[in-house]
Amino acid sequence: MINLTYRFDQNSSSLELAGMPDVSNGDSEVTIGIITSWTLKIIGAPPIEGDKEHLDNLMRVILQYSRSYISGIRKTYRSHLNIVTISPHGICHKLLLNSTKEGIKPLEIILDDSELSDLTRCLDLLIIDSRFNIRWDINKEIPFSKKYIRDSVSIPKNNFNFFYAFIIFLLTSTLLLFVPTNNKHELRDTANPSQVLSEQDE
Repeated sequence: MINLTYRFDQNSSSLELAGMPDVSNGDSEVTIGIITSWTLKIIGAPPIEGDKEHLDNLMRVILQYSRSYISGIRKTYRSHLNIVTISPHGICHKLLLNSTKEGIKPLEIILDDSELSDLTRCLDLLIIDSRFNIRWDINKEIPFSKKYIRDSVSIPKNNFNFFYAFIIFLLTSTLLLFVPTNNKHELRDTANPSQVLSEQDE
């Protein structure tokens, strides 16, 4: 029985897969048609392992999130049964992994942009690698419509615009309270000038 191992390395991520050819499918001796195990290592986090279903869930969620993020859309993506969840976390991204085994706490990993890019790159390399004859259970990539991008991006922008406008209003109102005002009016003689001249003539 042939056991094969292939690895995809990026700066902060390393994805290693082990498997064997699927003889019934006519795979060559260097082709993995059946995955027996996989391990994902991300700097600063414990190794992640699972079966093919877990890898499918991870790939589906990460690729969808990265694709949306590049288009300026920041939203949460969850896999089936919430096994994998990734969501915006400030300027970073929070990856939450729930084990299907009882008694194991969820694993939370915070990724910055470069780490998310490295992880996405590893998964992209796996998908296009000809040494794997695997049918991945991931969504087919369909370009986002301009309307979808505009609607998805405009909502948070509108909220921020309202927030900034409210802050500016409060600051302006506060500054106006400190502007001194002169409430004393000088009394002036409003007598008709023509009357004053006639009195002097007399």
